[in-house]
Amino acid sequence: MSKLLRFISTAILCTGVFVTSSHSDEAPLLSLEDALTIVRLQNPQVQNAKIQIDVVGDQTDAMRTKRYPQLTANVRGFQNFVDNEYTFEQGSLGTVGVDPVPSSTVEIGTTNGFSTHYSLTATQPLMDLYQIGLNVDKLEMQQDIARQQSRQTRQSISLQVKQLYYQILSNQSAVEATDATLEFDRELVKILKDNVAQKTELEYQLLNAEAQLASTQHKLLSQKNDIITSKQQLNSLLGRDISTPFSVSAVPADPMARYTADTATEQALAQRPDTEQARLQVKVAENDVAIQKSAYLPEVNLVANYGRSENTTLLPDESMYVGVIAKWEFITWGRNESQVSGSKRAVTQARNSLRDNEDQIRAQVSADIRNLEVAKQLIPVTQMAQKASEEKLRVSLNQYKEKSILLSDLLDARSELSAANNDYQQAQLAVWNAAAQLQNALGEE
Repeated sequence: MSKLLRFISTAILCTGVFVTSSHSDEAPLLSLEDALTIVRLQNPQVQNAKIQIDVVGDQTDAMRTKRYPQLTANVRGFQNFVDNEYTFEQGSLGTVGVDPVPSSTVEIGTTNGFSTHYSLTATQPLMDLYQIGLNVDKLEMQQDIARQQSRQTRQSISLQVKQLYYQILSNQSAVEATDATLEFDRELVKILKDNVAQKTELEYQLLNAEAQLASTQHKLLSQKNDIITSKQQLNSLLGRDISTPFSVSAVPADPMARYTADTATEQALAQRPDTEQARLQVKVAENDVAIQKSAYLPEVNLVANYGRSENTTLLPDESMYVGVIAKWEFITWGRNESQVSGSKRAVTQARNSLRDNEDQIRAQVSADIRNLEVAKQLIPVTQMAQKASEEKLRVSLNQYKEKSILLSDLLDARSELSAANNDYQQAQLAVWNAAAQLQNALGEE
């Protein structure tokens, strides 16, 4: 019976605490901090969010170029297929003094062959500079929104990394505990075989023990499969090959940080990326109102043009002018008013969304703080239950040795200890996940 005691003691030691990793695993150690660093550098979703910042930045740079003169070159070529003649009668263009213009009847025919006309135009916007500036401001705010979206993506992916990392820790601890239980079941089967041969135990008790052994083996296989799945998922999040081997290190089950509802809410409202996005959306909506109002202004441009014609007798060979061109659509049939009204309604919507976001954050932070406190208070409860189960198993073992209880009573005590150890492990996992959820709610990574 000493062997049985040894294996029960091993089971108690292995299931009563969280282990860091499988010691037989020679894979490189991956700490949680290293995993969070890797995911920020290699995760495809995080990288795409960073690229989006540059995309909006390129759009902003393109909009800024509209402030500068726009140069256009035009080339027109034409071939006359119908001969046209223009006749100017004597004096048809008036008189200069007493002399008629033209002094005699003039006939001008179209140019034979292929004619070309070249022109180069420089257009400098004047009144449009105000609207262009508003659009640049809008794109700069949208780039800030893209930065906050990038932060939000990083935080979301980081939370998934933490949860998977904690799950791997929990699964590995469960594997260690089940491994020890498996050794206990194997030794118990050996003992029962001897006892059945000596007629001190019944055959069905041996069969039950063998069935329990098979069940434990299946449980161990399932738990190892869970570890492989979780590691593949974590590798995928880290942006590397899913088969990359690694081991994990222990994380304190009781977070040292302490929060109060007021300070935590202030922190969340100050640094949550989704809240900052909501604030920026209000500014974008207000900027859109100004952009729509700018439609009331006329379009005024400074224009310089140089033109030259080849192989034509009707038009002058060269022309050059500098001037101001204005265009004003002063009757829009209420279109501008409707657009301004729609933009003002969008401002109201953005402000409502911001207020809703802030209210939800207050509720979420308060709930997450309470959830963390509840999870932490469960730790000593499960520890006491674990110690009680350990003591019960110790007493039951002694009673079984003295033949004062049945084998089934000993197995019940072992099952209680296994359940108590599992409850303790789940309580630790709950604390980890609650802490990670609160950190995410506060806008931390």
